[in-house]
Amino acid sequence: MKKYILTISAVMSALTLFAQSEDDALMFSQTYQQGTARSAAMGGAFGALGGDLSVLATNPAGMSIYKDGEFSFTPVFSNTSTNNTLNGFESTDDKFSFKFSNIGFVLSTHNGSEDGFSGFAIGMTYNHLYDLGANNIVNGRNDNSSMIDLWTNRSQGVTVDDLNGFSDYLAWDCYLMDTIGGGQYIYKNVHQRNGSYGEYQKYVSSTKGGINTWDFAMSGVFAEKLYFGASLGIQSVNFKKTSTYSEDDKNDVVDYEYWDFKENQKTKGCGANLKVGVIYKPVNFLRFGAAIHTPTFYQLTDKYYSSMSSCFDEDVDVNGNNNHNFSSISTDNDYEYRLLTPLKAILSGAFIVPNYGLISVDYEYVDYTKCKFESNEYDNYDFEYENKAIKDKFKATKNLRFGAEYLVGPVSVRAGYAMYGNPYKFVTKDIQRQIISGGIGYKGESFYFDLTGTYHIYQSDKYLYEGSNPQTYSCDNNSLYIITTFGFKF
Repeated sequence: MKKYILTISAVMSALTLFAQSEDDALMFSQTYQQGTARSAAMGGAFGALGGDLSVLATNPAGMSIYKDGEFSFTPVFSNTSTNNTLNGFESTDDKFSFKFSNIGFVLSTHNGSEDGFSGFAIGMTYNHLYDLGANNIVNGRNDNSSMIDLWTNRSQGVTVDDLNGFSDYLAWDCYLMDTIGGGQYIYKNVHQRNGSYGEYQKYVSSTKGGINTWDFAMSGVFAEKLYFGASLGIQSVNFKKTSTYSEDDKNDVVDYEYWDFKENQKTKGCGANLKVGVIYKPVNFLRFGAAIHTPTFYQLTDKYYSSMSSCFDEDVDVNGNNNHNFSSISTDNDYEYRLLTPLKAILSGAFIVPNYGLISVDYEYVDYTKCKFESNEYDNYDFEYENKAIKDKFKATKNLRFGAEYLVGPVSVRAGYAMYGNPYKFVTKDIQRQIISGGIGYKGESFYFDLTGTYHIYQSDKYLYEGSNPQTYSCDNNSLYIITTFGFKF
């Protein structure tokens, strides 16, 4: 077999192939707001309650529940444990982090009138919407397929110059597949021996960053019964991922010893959305709430490159030179694009017993098939493949949040539970994430302090790689968050 020198057109084709995928669209569309310690302790079910700085990012009508001004900040300590199972092989890893989940203030005035306009409030908050930091490891033996199957199958009928410059071309350049003429591709030296597989597959990734929002809100109250408000949200994405996928031939079933595929991705950008909401209080002990979040319009930039290396059992003849180690690296790719996230609708209710406590519930609907990639005006790439994959792979979810609070003088005892539906069509489990929470709080005349612990249980099936013979693994992540809020009234 012969390899030809890398052509300029192969380099140019790499520049037109991007790192964005339907899974990126989902990742940047999902949010699990922590907010303040009080809100987190009650499962985030504050859509009908208000009177907490977290509501600027959920139902801004709740801001006009305030009678005075307030400032607070919320530091968070967390530890995420990842447990993955691939073909019966389990792998675990952990990651510790510190951040602020909420910082903000509100200014409010009330005249107490039960006839006509009776109050007004303005506020600004920072909220951490989604923690994207985690260490991930998947490790196991596969007797049915290889990632090379994916690259080989989608390269059929494609010339070398038109191969995907971030993966398929690298596999060709590292002798993991080769041409047999006419632009057709198979594995080098017929990959599997005796029709069998048996390689040990390993995937290791480290991610950092998250999704944050600054919300600027205004709200009012009519006759101390109808609360209404709106907030402009400016959301930011800061995400970094490094990963290595490898296959190791420990059982001598193929003619290579091992190969590695490394990817590096940085995504940054910002977007904007509008949140509008109402709360109605027919009687003092009952409240109903509703909120709509418009889609977030993101402008994002990806920086991406990949590399590959391979090692063979015996030397390979390359234009008269023998070698058994090969490596290849893609070009660096910077690409700007737009992402539209789904609309979000929230219905809420709360039952309040003054001086004793309350219970509350939120119902949230999000249709992830409405995610959509768009190119900038100067680019002619239409994202047809990625947007079709979004509709084929995802579905709408229904999320529920519950909260309760019991008062003992200035001390509050709280508990909550939240469950988020699974957005994947191919996954049979209805629930992807559960959050169990509890906490205590102390409230004085001008100062309050809240302490909360939340436990996130994430379960889902994921693709290690797709294609005609895909490889999936089960993902079981648990995260513990210790959340504290320090608040000051004025």
